[in-house]
Amino acid sequence: MLAELRKHHEKIGNLLTALEVLCQDRHADIVKVSAVRIELTRASRARSAYLNAVVYPKLMRACSPDRRIALEKLKSDGLLMLVRSADHIRHWTTREITQDWPGYCLASAAARQSMRARIALEAQQIYPLLKDEGPGRPPMTRS
Repeated sequence: MLAELRKHHEKIGNLLTALEVLCQDRHADIVKVSAVRIELTRASRARSAYLNAVVYPKLMRACSPDRRIALEKLKSDGLLMLVRSADHIRHWTTREITQDWPGYCLASAAARQSMRARIALEAQQIYPLLKDEGPGRPPMTRS
């Protein structure tokens, strides 16, 4: 599970970097920007689906009540982030990006920073729990 989550995080990180590089250009390469945005959306949704279908249920069954509360908050904050991301995508259409490339790049920088912070938070809170759940280890019960 840990390796799979790391793959999701790494893929998203690589796509965020690719978008950052594109935003350094003076003019939008809308074909490339659109392709990266689509892949980033897919990668983010895949990560969220994996967390919600596999990681959170397993960890919540195995952890202490205190950790369960922290995981529930992480999960609900993740849902709020998905809503904010969808709003960003809805606002910054291909047309809007083409018309206001500098504005898009500023908004994109804020969104990328938020996504990187989210990945760091997930890594900080979930990776240690998944390490503790390695093969042959008893379920987590400490807080």
